[in-house]
Amino acid sequence: MIDLSNTIAHILEHKQHLAEANEATIQQYVILPILRALEWDDVNLTSMEIIPEYQVESRRADYALHIKQEQNPMVLIECKRWTQPIGRNEEQICFYAYSGNVPLAIITNGKLWRFYLSRWEASSLSDRIFCETDIENRETAISDLEKYLLKSNVISGEAELNAEIALEEKGKTIPSEISPSLPNSNPAADVPDNPSEEKPVTFLPKSDVEWTMDTVRDSLSEELRDYHKKTYREEKCRIFYHAVVGLQNLIQKAGWKLNQPKLSKMLCGFWLTDKGVIGRIERIFGILPQGRFPVMEIVDRDGELIPNSSTSIPPRLFVRVTEEDAEQLELKHDECKFCGVAKGKSVDYVYYDIPEDMSILLPVLEFAYKKHTGNLF
Repeated sequence: MIDLSNTIAHILEHKQHLAEANEATIQQYVILPILRALEWDDVNLTSMEIIPEYQVESRRADYALHIKQEQNPMVLIECKRWTQPIGRNEEQICFYAYSGNVPLAIITNGKLWRFYLSRWEASSLSDRIFCETDIENRETAISDLEKYLLKSNVISGEAELNAEIALEEKGKTIPSEISPSLPNSNPAADVPDNPSEEKPVTFLPKSDVEWTMDTVRDSLSEELRDYHKKTYREEKCRIFYHAVVGLQNLIQKAGWKLNQPKLSKMLCGFWLTDKGVIGRIERIFGILPQGRFPVMEIVDRDGELIPNSSTSIPPRLFVRVTEEDAEQLELKHDECKFCGVAKGKSVDYVYYDIPEDMSILLPVLEFAYKKHTGNLF
């Protein structure tokens, strides 16, 4: 594996020459070496993971990162000259990503890398930015690039999940009034977009009747179903899908205003249909087949770090409440015992083991729903 730190160090040694270089030179001597260090292959004609001049409608993105088994690219990249500001054409690249059902979009001049989550509902493009990193801050840049652009993280879905978590933290820290819109192919056109057209990973079908395990399985793409089966094994998949069924049936019975559950490779999330108390559409609880977020430190009730092992940790429910909330709920409802807490993050998550009967955790779910819709009092 090519070392990313050495690659960046070598690039920075020549930054004075790069400042005078054209865009093609930046692509050849900066962008491609960094992508190679992040395990993307630009040599193998069979896989063709890095596609230059990728066509989206009548335009082209400088690069698309593509995995053979996927129908669409997973990342689109727009490149600039070393000294050129990276804000230009952000509307264009985000529209390309959204219209092509590509989760991640990047604008970079080689030095600065700006990441967008194209599917994120937001009132502006700046609210879709989940990371901006400068390779001159080498340690931070290495961490950011590996978290969001390392090939294995992109393939597994961890990169997109990490992006969602970063945007949730951003929304928690800097509340903003939301009027959801999609990236516009024509920035001069002042026509409102339809937020209902958001392209999901997987939405389950609406139903007024009770959901079943078959309802969940039959709704998934073959690729996603195979990924769950291969990665999480039969018993984890059974617990995971069982929890989705139980949770959705509780939501329907309670009449809560939540979007349909959205399943991805890493989780099933449940989102408010309207903006919550912090002023944005947000995920208030969900189910993790691997039992924990990949980028958070989770500690148990004794403050001990839960090992990061997807093979040993059972599927778990995560709820967006504070540890204090969880402790108060446990005092009132003995059966609502939490097993872990996310530490060191501005977004609070408390973790619960998944019971056979999801209604046991109804007090916790109801509290979270009321808290995030502003109806606690």
